[in-house]
Amino acid sequence: MITPDTSFNTFKVLGLGDNVVDRYLNTGKMYPGGNALNFAVYAKMLGADAAFLGTFGTDAAARHVRATLEALCVPATHSRIIDGENGHADVRVVDGNREFVFSNKGGVARENPFAPGQGDIDYLSAFALVHTSCYSHLNQHLAVLKSGSRLLSYDFSYRWQVEDLIAPVTPHLDFAALSAGDVGRDRALEVLREAVGHGCGLALATLGPEGAVAYNGKDVVSVAPVPTDVVDTLGAGDAFITATLLTLAARGWKRGEHVGPQAIQAAMEKGSQFAAEICRIEGAFGYPAPIHSQVTA
Repeated sequence: MITPDTSFNTFKVLGLGDNVVDRYLNTGKMYPGGNALNFAVYAKMLGADAAFLGTFGTDAAARHVRATLEALCVPATHSRIIDGENGHADVRVVDGNREFVFSNKGGVARENPFAPGQGDIDYLSAFALVHTSCYSHLNQHLAVLKSGSRLLSYDFSYRWQVEDLIAPVTPHLDFAALSAGDVGRDRALEVLREAVGHGCGLALATLGPEGAVAYNGKDVVSVAPVPTDVVDTLGAGDAFITATLLTLAARGWKRGEHVGPQAIQAAMEKGSQFAAEICRIEGAFGYPAPIHSQVTA
């Protein structure tokens, strides 16, 4: 049972962009997920006033994600609904390890990219923090999103390794997160320094079993993972990022302000603890449903 943190109660945060279902082929179950959606749900679990804004399809997967958000009291009232297939990713578990075997790359969200209008900018300006990702198809709008937000964070996941994203994206960000468990700490630090050098206020890399490392332009801060009984690692990185960001915001972090190493350390420790708690839940945050479409394991 995750206990909300009362220090987050006054914070309005928004997950902007991707939502999917992760379809576990071995069990025939699908779970809501996606970087931006996970952020909104995890922020709600931690006690923040969280909402989601994105694009949904009209299939069973989309209906399940929307119903789950409603059950969790995470509003998605400004989201688009487009006729077609919602985003999904197919997962197979082999010898206890989770493998992604197929993705429709966002479904209708990819086919009909979200273009924020003035009404969207007015809406997101009410939030203390807006979080999006490389899977949200919003890179061309980041300058506008930054101008309309108080803090803008972005998850590069693993895409920074295969696309030229760091230089064009990081000038528009207050916070950058990237997955680097397969390249190691030294390479991760190179990229974090590059991100901050391009104007991002704070950059962080998750390193899998090695924990995480952050860079603020001056200090390198590391944290180890919290030991736990792992049920499913899906969403652990998003959980770490969410708790880290909320902790920094609760301490009063504002755009353009330097974040000191002690504040970063405390925030990352909160992130590690929350990630360990999420690892004890099936799927990103539970809420399974049967896979309705015909897929094979």
